[in-house]
Amino acid sequence: GMLFRSVVDRGVGRRRSPVQVPLSSLLEGYRCVRHDEHISYGNLGDSVPPFGLAFSSARDLQNILAAANEEGIVRLYNTESREYPLLKAWLAHENAVFDIAWMPGEPQLVTAAGDQMARLWDVKSGELLGSFKGHLYSLKSVAFAPEEKAVFSTGARDGNIMIWDMRCSKKDGFYRQVNQISGAHNKAETNPPSKTKKRRGGMRGMAPSVDSQQSVTVVLFRDQHTLISSGAVDGVIKMWDLRKNYTAHRHDPVPLQTFPYPGSCTRTRLGYSGLALDSARANVMCNCTDDSIYMFSVCRIKTTPVAVFSGHQNSSFYVKSSVSPDDQFLASGSSDNHTYIWKISNPELPPMTLQGHSEEVTSVAWCPTDFTKIASCSDDHTVRIWRLHRENDEVQSSLGEANLVGHARPKILPSKPSIPAETTPAKPQRRVRLGGIASPQPAACAPSGATLPLSSSTTTPNRSQDSKTAAVRHRTPPTIKQWLSPSSRTSEQAGSPAHRVLSQSPQSSASSTPPQNDGPNAEKYGIICDWLTLVSGIKVVGGPRSSLASSSSC
Repeated sequence: GMLFRSVVDRGVGRRRSPVQVPLSSLLEGYRCVRHDEHISYGNLGDSVPPFGLAFSSARDLQNILAAANEEGIVRLYNTESREYPLLKAWLAHENAVFDIAWMPGEPQLVTAAGDQMARLWDVKSGELLGSFKGHLYSLKSVAFAPEEKAVFSTGARDGNIMIWDMRCSKKDGFYRQVNQISGAHNKAETNPPSKTKKRRGGMRGMAPSVDSQQSVTVVLFRDQHTLISSGAVDGVIKMWDLRKNYTAHRHDPVPLQTFPYPGSCTRTRLGYSGLALDSARANVMCNCTDDSIYMFSVCRIKTTPVAVFSGHQNSSFYVKSSVSPDDQFLASGSSDNHTYIWKISNPELPPMTLQGHSEEVTSVAWCPTDFTKIASCSDDHTVRIWRLHRENDEVQSSLGEANLVGHARPKILPSKPSIPAETTPAKPQRRVRLGGIASPQPAACAPSGATLPLSSSTTTPNRSQDSKTAAVRHRTPPTIKQWLSPSSRTSEQAGSPAHRVLSQSPQSSASSTPPQNDGPNAEKYGIICDWLTLVSGIKVVGGPRSSLASSSSC
């Protein structure tokens, strides 16, 4: 409460000195325990790859994570509940759901799938509220306009971007697009893709093959009137002014702004797999298939990147990124089975890695209301929740080795310039159940053996039946600033709001040990001091811990 805030204020005011703190001083506290590892099951009980991840922004559902998978099933997890984390699961499409987007501030979400349609769902009742039909091939991305509940956009393998408005009337039972950008990311030599079968056994639904060079991979609103998009192989990020009617300009739509490929890769096929904006919607992070993430400023005339993040690997169009709620860090999936975290203000620092997945990490989602919580999904058929703990040794002893299924480790980068940079390793050929299906072509800048999105042959992970998980965890506000504000003086609640809103799933697995709370002020003070030191260079002395230097040297 106020006492805790005054202690921190006194510590900060008493002594300030700029210090260089390694990224590992705070981020090494991220852990994943067995309780936070969730297998993505399909219709027949087999495990399948999850794709989309998204946290809700609704006021009473802020800790709810939605995850979709290859067989069209959407699951909702209450990340604050230990006894019943799985709230609900339903079949949204009879095909792969590649992306999901929550309606801003509402308990509704849109699914984008391989059946060429998007669907709107009420997550409380499970009711289908509407279907959106117009694309000719698999939908790859969906995004709502900020603070707009009726307008969203989709991008698809047919090369088209479509804008939908739920205030418009339906036609034949379906919503129709109100604006369309055709051939948004075509290359000059592009030929229309051949019609794909509706369902391929063992393949990633209707995954885009690389030879369909017109595929739109990601759409993202910058503001109500401006849309950002990326393609599979044209290597260009584009911004569109949606006040313009692009439907009439079918052959050569002209974007508001373009950001050409800034890297040194000489391959002709260059694409982007993910886009993420910071909270100010001023900078966009773009996951490129050349193993780099380029940060462009969407507020300036200059189209060169303001930062480049590297060290990870990106050999598929499923690798996504997410920005921390305080805009200090960037998290991304990677084809080397890890999640990577960079400090945005210092891209040259070696990134932190979250290690534990056994296959490519695809989507990641940083909880927008709690910076100590990150979600990731992987081709190992699991969704994981990573939580920030204060003391590594304390967590290790209280959880036990058997319950830890993931941990943080700093990325070791070459120290000498003579050492060649890491290149994307060849990905092993994955099992294809149907004969005669050709594998997609290699990704841009990946070795000839590296493959683009294929089916996952990963077997179901072995899960221990030991349910004695005793993670030490505390409820936390989204940013360090809110931790220091008087409004953060809320007591521990007996149950999550989401638990009272959503019905519990009968499939939920129970955990025998409830969360503990031993010394929350000392715990929070330690993380606050480390966070302040890390992001602002302010070293805090005094307070509940006698030696901050020793406690933060991970």
